[in-house]
Amino acid sequence: MIIKLVLKLGWILLGSISFVGGIIGILLPVIPQVPFFLLTIWCITNISPRFHNWLLRNPLYIKYAKPLVN
Repeated sequence: MIIKLVLKLGWILLGSISFVGGIIGILLPVIPQVPFFLLTIWCITNISPRFHNWLLRNPLYIKYAKPLVN
């Protein structure tokens, strides 16, 4: 139980840091923001199965990202 909590907090911390990196990337054009936001989404999908299911059923994901994955 404690291991799951530590892993969840680790994902939250990594997702938060990558989100801040993406925001800094928006403000400073030298730093790319897309990899940071993709890492944030990946961290959130590891934390929340509900968000993961929503993302997989999202029309924008189905239209643009799913053809690239398959």
